[in-house]
Parts: sequence; structure tokens; C-alpha cells
Amino acid sequence: MNRNTFARRRPVRGTAVAAGLVLALGLGSAAQASAAGPRTAGGETGVSASAAALSDSGASLSGRQMLRVLKSLLPKGGKISDEQGQEGYAAVVWDDGRGKSMIGVNSQSDMGDVLDGLMGCEGEYIECKASTLADGTKVKRAKRASEKGGSAVVWLVDTLHPDGRRVLVQEVNSYIEGGPVTRPQPPLTLDRLQTIALDSRWAG
Repeated sequence: MNRNTFARRRPVRGTAVAAGLVLALGLGSAAQASAAGPRTAGGETGVSASAAALSDSGASLSGRQMLRVLKSLLPKGGKISDEQGQEGYAAVVWDDGRGKSMIGVNSQSDMGDVLDGLMGCEGEYIECKASTLADGTKVKRAKRASEKGGSAVVWLVDTLHPDGRRVLVQEVNSYIEGGPVTRPQPPLTLDRLQTIALDSRWAG
């Protein structure tokens, strides 16, 4: 299955911020070829964004700003045990008391041409629904099995605004995709993921 993925450059803190989690979205070969860049690798635990880098993202928020927004949009009371941020990307390992979950967000601009015709539900999904909001924003809500093996599942909301700005939010019911399942399902509903993805603060 072809896919587009989160990218990793340098961690905000902690050597546990490492490779192993690939929160992926099947977008077809055209999108993969347009967005793929160099690959990097790290350790075996914690938040990871190892996989193809999303080039030419034009992101306006720094990693610290991305993390600040993401953490502000999570429910109160959860504990963050690991985090990573870079320009246009943030991820945390978050635990609401029912098990750890990796939650990540990617924000990019000028993605309209790359994702043209690719915001539908083609691909191997457990569930998927694609729609267009009144303002023209395209929204994909989906659940899929881990592409790293094992029993973990990924829930995602992918949004593409009319101006080409894309915000993709994903979560997994483990601290790492392909790792041991830490809870029956990811902690946030798809409605909550959509609220996070559509927050205006990702635009800078």
C-alpha cells in the first residue's frame, strides 16, 4: 500500500523520541512521489516519525509552537511521557489513565496539487468517510490497521483546505505503531480528532 507519512528531523527533548512509529495514510503513488524525501532512523521506543519526509511543506509553525497547540487541544488530565516537534510536525505519547497512545499532527501548505483526487477512501481502511465542508475543506475520517504489523490500530482525520493547507491528525492505541497494544482503542474520538485538525491555530 502506498503511503504518505509523518517526518522526523530532530527531537525536542529526550532520547526516547525515536523511530518505529509510522502513522501512514494511503495516498497513492503520485502523492508519495511528490512528497517523499530522505529517510532517517532512531531507536525503538517513544514517539517516532521515521519514514519519508514531507518536503516543501511551507509550514509556518515551529516545532515548539506545534507542540504547544497540540497539547492545548488534548483533554485535561492526561499525562505526557514523551514528545517531539519540528517545523510543521508534533507528536506526543499521551495517557489518560487508560493506557498510552501516540498522537501526532502534521501541518503543511501548498498541498492541493499533491493531494488532488486523493482525499477519498481508496485504500485498505477498517472504516472511512470522506466529505466536503461548507467552506470547501475536504475531510477524510478513517480507521485502519497498523501497517507495521501487530494488532495496533490507527485513527486519523485528514483535512485539506481550499487554499492548499493540509492538517493531518492521527492516533494509535499504543505508544508506537507496531508496538504492543496498550489500550482497546485510541483515546480520542474521530469527532475530537476533527476538531483538532480544523483548529485555526495550525495556520499560524
